[in-house]
Amino acid sequence: HRWDPDVLLGYDAERTSWGYLCERAEHLELDLHARLSRAPPPPGRKEFVGRILLSVWRILRKEVALNIYTFENAYYHVMHRRVPLFSFRTLSEWFSQDLFRWRVVEHYALRARGNLELLDELNVFGKTSQMASIFGIQFLEVLSRGSQFRVESMLLRLVRSRRMVALSPSTAQRARQRAPEFIPLVLEPRAQLYTDPVVVLDFQSLYPSVIIAHNYCFSTCLGRVDSLGSSASPFGCSTLEVPLTFVRSLRDHITVSPAGVAFVRPSIRKGLLPQMLDEVLGTRLMVKQAMSRCTDKALRRVLDAQQLSLKLIANVTYGYTAASFSGRMPCVEVADSVVSKGREALERAIRTAEATVPGARVIYGDTDSLFVLLEGRSRREAFQLGQEIADRVTAQNPRPMCLRMEKVYQPCVLQTKKRYVGFAYEHPDQQEPKYDAKGIETVRRDTCPAVSKLLEKMLRVLFTSQDVCAVKRFVKLQFSKILAERVSPQDFIFAREFRGLHGYQPSACVPALEITRRLVRRDPRAEPLVGERVPYVVVYGHPGQRLIELVRQPHELLASHSQLRLNAHYYVGRAIGPALNRVLRLLGANCLQWYEELPRPRFVNPRPGTLAAYLVVGQLCLACGGQAESRQLCASCEADPGYTALVLGGKVQRVQKALLELQAVCHSCMGFQASGTCVSTDCPVLYKTARVTSEAQQALDWNSARNGASSS
Repeated sequence: HRWDPDVLLGYDAERTSWGYLCERAEHLELDLHARLSRAPPPPGRKEFVGRILLSVWRILRKEVALNIYTFENAYYHVMHRRVPLFSFRTLSEWFSQDLFRWRVVEHYALRARGNLELLDELNVFGKTSQMASIFGIQFLEVLSRGSQFRVESMLLRLVRSRRMVALSPSTAQRARQRAPEFIPLVLEPRAQLYTDPVVVLDFQSLYPSVIIAHNYCFSTCLGRVDSLGSSASPFGCSTLEVPLTFVRSLRDHITVSPAGVAFVRPSIRKGLLPQMLDEVLGTRLMVKQAMSRCTDKALRRVLDAQQLSLKLIANVTYGYTAASFSGRMPCVEVADSVVSKGREALERAIRTAEATVPGARVIYGDTDSLFVLLEGRSRREAFQLGQEIADRVTAQNPRPMCLRMEKVYQPCVLQTKKRYVGFAYEHPDQQEPKYDAKGIETVRRDTCPAVSKLLEKMLRVLFTSQDVCAVKRFVKLQFSKILAERVSPQDFIFAREFRGLHGYQPSACVPALEITRRLVRRDPRAEPLVGERVPYVVVYGHPGQRLIELVRQPHELLASHSQLRLNAHYYVGRAIGPALNRVLRLLGANCLQWYEELPRPRFVNPRPGTLAAYLVVGQLCLACGGQAESRQLCASCEADPGYTALVLGGKVQRVQKALLELQAVCHSCMGFQASGTCVSTDCPVLYKTARVTSEAQQALDWNSARNGASSS
């Protein structure tokens, strides 16, 4: 009440922030909602009246594309700094001791500051405020309401200025509306590797420009041509009656869309949607021009938020007319007209491109873009010819429809619809290409990082060398590292969205659900929120075990006495291999066959207290790695104690040095010395420390062997 804030923040406001505080207050029979509200809350409702409560992680889901949305991972990717994570047990122990209580206070103060830093770095408040101002809605409604609400807010202002009334159809009226008949044009690409230049041409804001150019709107539509003059013909969710005499009087001022729907020209009536979009796109152009001249950082952020708001509203206006299931005012006649006209424009652009440049061939097209293959041409020629095609197509269409020369791919791979990748050049003098991928695993989040990293590196090798043998050598080397476990477990963590305990079938075998059930059995408050990404790894198990039984949390893999190992066969055969093969099959290769050619290393994980724990140590020489019959050292190393002591001493020193360096990194991050207390599975140092700690256990054997060699 002293500060009277407008916004209450918490990274996870439902479970570990304000929600937890309110539950504790309720347990103590205190009504914290009433105490923190600016006005008494309604009976039976738990909310902070007069204040906005925000969960930062939910905002970050829309702002940043991450595999895992923990505070530590989000802070690193946005602020580029690592922060520690301590378990509740550790925090409770520190809080109960006067000497270490400051650590708990500092930990939560860091997270509170971090929430503000995240939102400030992403300019969330600035962008949201500008959107609220431009759309004409409240601050919270920008974050909580959908795109239809935004479009309608802007549209209704124009409706009132024209002295019109917007239609509010019922659910039954929406259900009776005619089904859409047109879909965007998406060509089936010829899947292969293209080494010649591929020009990518893109219509700039196709659907908004179609609406403006052809005056498509609710207020300019006369209905379907085959229904003109009839009484009460279907029109969207309602009916429309246009007298035939009226149509005849406008016969020179009517355009007919490819969907067979008639509209009047702007000379008779300028449509509401065209007027709104024309003003939006014109204003955005002015804002972007002002941004290019702006040198003040604060003002530039404001202008960037404004142009982003205008871009978003322009892109979703067509969807407002086509939302036939849950739309506020859908109209299939307008929606079909926009889609069919955009489809017609793309088809005409394809014919023009192939007619303009001899030998040019359109190999792919998708809604508003087309890919033109120019065989035997140089990259510089491709830019010139691409611009010539763009100029000719633009001249064929009314303003503001414009085909833009976007980039040139060389080389590139087309897999299937909406899945392609290549080296992109955006201007003729560009020397270093940009790796550009759409729809493939390198930009998807439904797999583990190892898949995207290996696929991207393999594609770079392929594009650079254009040699399948070089690709084969690279892939086999990476598979060998995975089999030998010379990889970081962090790259093999899957993270899938959780749909809630009641969002799955009772018999569903879903890893995120299985992990959640285990968490809830230990702690009912540990249930992930709906939409939260649940991390897991797949480990080796006993023969005959189901795959769902091999799913583990990452920290279980890192436990000091854990015998768990990453299931290399699963990762290669079920995750990495299929992703690589979707590219390699276009070259006639199969990486899973290469995988079968590799030798399989053997690992022995003796359990403490078993006979194997005493026998395995003597199988390999600790100094040279050769065969040792029944001791720690082989016969030749025992025969040269000086050299053996030197080798083993070097190994021990290297491990101890690496462990000290990792501990120094952890201490620097935490701000104090407390080794082993940070449990952040988003930090690579944790995985390196676990590996080096395991080697440190071996160092004890090396020390005993070295002492034995020295004494002899």
